[in-house]
Amino acid sequence: MRKRIEYIDIARGIGILLVVLAHNDFGFISQYGYEVIYSFHMPLFFLLSGYFIKTNISFFEFTKKRFHSLLKPFLFTLFLIYFTSVSFEKMGFETALRRIVKSLYGTGMYIDWVQLWFLPNLFAVSLYAFLFIVVVGKLNNRWLRLGILTATLALSLPFLGAFYPFSISILGGTYEFFGLPFSLDLILLSGYFYILGSEVRQVADETTFDNPWIMIGSGVVVLAMNYFIKSPIDLNTRLYSSFLINTIEALVGILFTLALSRQIELHTNKLAALMKYFGRISLIILIFHVPIQDFWGKKILAVTGNLPLSIWIAFAMGVGGSALIYELFIRYNPVASWWFGRKAEEFPVRNAAVE
Repeated sequence: MRKRIEYIDIARGIGILLVVLAHNDFGFISQYGYEVIYSFHMPLFFLLSGYFIKTNISFFEFTKKRFHSLLKPFLFTLFLIYFTSVSFEKMGFETALRRIVKSLYGTGMYIDWVQLWFLPNLFAVSLYAFLFIVVVGKLNNRWLRLGILTATLALSLPFLGAFYPFSISILGGTYEFFGLPFSLDLILLSGYFYILGSEVRQVADETTFDNPWIMIGSGVVVLAMNYFIKSPIDLNTRLYSSFLINTIEALVGILFTLALSRQIELHTNKLAALMKYFGRISLIILIFHVPIQDFWGKKILAVTGNLPLSIWIAFAMGVGGSALIYELFIRYNPVASWWFGRKAEEFPVRNAAVE
């Protein structure tokens, strides 16, 4: 079996914490910190997702695997949302069915839990990346492959404004849509970072990020760029202000996260273990953190009137509550694990002491 690359799990852990923080009112505490997070946190996840892509299997088999790990959790979560709404709230079946149909479009504008847009888009991107790597990967010159990949990034930018929104006339009526289904208008942009992950994997090993100056230098650069240059990015709303600036910020932020993750792995065992745990359940945290965080943020703010306190407690509950759901209902449950694209772990049983 292939040895896990621990700092990648740590990077996922850091990334999912940044996602949770970005989805609360952290901008009220630090707009600058909020902008730093948004400058690279989603490109980071696409790159990490592409790090271990396998193209030595058939496209059909690859599609089945990605459906199992991404679309099945997406569809099951939609079922949970509206089953709960119909069962415990006042939502009617007709309303629930209408919202499910809208959610299946797969873009953030049409999903009640907006963060779920990432899963169908990642599914589509992974299929695109598979085909790209199979075709372009035949070129032995890495710089030529990277040149072609960068060209696809440049081609992606006109799509961002073309389909968000766009209108279609059907049977005499005009309908406005925000993004293509499964955010396919993002596929070249998010695919750039996903495929780049595969390229990085070919040249990087565990010692690549050992030098702490890589972490320090990349951290200073990403902080300075966000401080002196205002170039916002938000993939969900198709905001990519500058081809050059946003790409550099994203790449440097990713480099910083990988270097930081390696330093954590080398020097802080307890923190490394915690970040690896968050990284390995990042899908569960992604799915559940928004409603948990929103609930607790409003409750704490109503009781204390202290916005910063409500933000930090909501953040802790968003992460901790999602982990609790995983531990209580998913980790050792083969049915729930299957629906969330995972393999259930065996429940630890202590052997009775033998006299």
